[in-house]
Amino acid sequence: MDREQQILALIRQNPFISQHEMASIIGISRSAVAGYIAALTKKGTIRGRAYVTSDENTVMCIGGANLDSKATSKQAIRLASSNPVTVTESCGGVARNIAETLAGLACQTALLTVVGDDKAGQWVLEETRKRGVDVSQAIVLQGENTGTYTALLDATGEMFLAFANMDIYDKCTPALLRDKWPHVASAKLIIADTNLPAETLAELIDRCKEENLPLFIDPVSSEKAKKLPQDLHGVTAIFPNWEEACQLAGIAPSSGSNNSDYSTIAGAIRARGVRHVFITLGSQGVIYAGEEGERHFPPIPTKVVEVTGAGDAFVAGIAYGVMRQSTYMESCMYGLTASHITLQTDQSVASELTEERLQQTLLHLTKGDESQ
Repeated sequence: MDREQQILALIRQNPFISQHEMASIIGISRSAVAGYIAALTKKGTIRGRAYVTSDENTVMCIGGANLDSKATSKQAIRLASSNPVTVTESCGGVARNIAETLAGLACQTALLTVVGDDKAGQWVLEETRKRGVDVSQAIVLQGENTGTYTALLDATGEMFLAFANMDIYDKCTPALLRDKWPHVASAKLIIADTNLPAETLAELIDRCKEENLPLFIDPVSSEKAKKLPQDLHGVTAIFPNWEEACQLAGIAPSSGSNNSDYSTIAGAIRARGVRHVFITLGSQGVIYAGEEGERHFPPIPTKVVEVTGAGDAFVAGIAYGVMRQSTYMESCMYGLTASHITLQTDQSVASELTEERLQQTLLHLTKGDESQ
């Protein structure tokens, strides 16, 4: 039996087998296995999205899964002084939060991330699994520390300062992505955050472009957005805030922004290859620019308890709408409503954000009832 036949036999026995596992069984390198699989795919022997054909309705979220600590000040924050705070701990990470939110919205969701072999990593994965997310593809790295995010919020719930220890995500290499690619490519929608290294983001975008896989990108921060390649053909939708949008557009942010500025910034991002751009503007709503046109969505009046997690909920809401075959403009209302519900809680992932609550709230809002 030649190498190609050996590989096909292993795939038929276990469609989820990794390239590393095949390499070990056959006695060749992983890169050699990748070469044979590429050849089989080109021949059409392996069809479609790599060689895993299950989980066609899954959203695969790739990126951060952290231990989050939030310290909320009980009074106005004083620099260079001790401030009384209330501290809470929870699971966090942009990709993880989006995955959990989608699971709460009755979507089939999986998470590809890396955690350390510590108590924090065990707890984050177990809690995420309990909340309905498939974490079977998450990788526990020996001798590494799970990512942590520590935020200081002022007495109004607005972020004052945050600290992030995300060194572990440097281990999310292109080789790891290639090894997990069958599981990634089997998903209906892929959502990635920029906690991933630049070279991994570039490979993910290229492969999604080549295989026509829908890809959402959350830039996370203006600094992390710099890791994205200049060519963003392959990115279906991106979700920057104003500062991140200006960075992506290569334009210095102005203090007195207007609709023409928004249009210019969104156009510059689209020129890099993104099909749908959603610029979140906080109290000013959302700007959509893409294949469906251009539109400013005003904010939903909300009594804000805390802002943490609202952006993740927005992305999840849009993904929910797209998975339900809504247009991107229509899906923006799902995103705004998901953020609206989340902002009224002190949770990064609001337990109140269920599919039923989302639908009911949106129905009330479209009828002009903003009491929800």
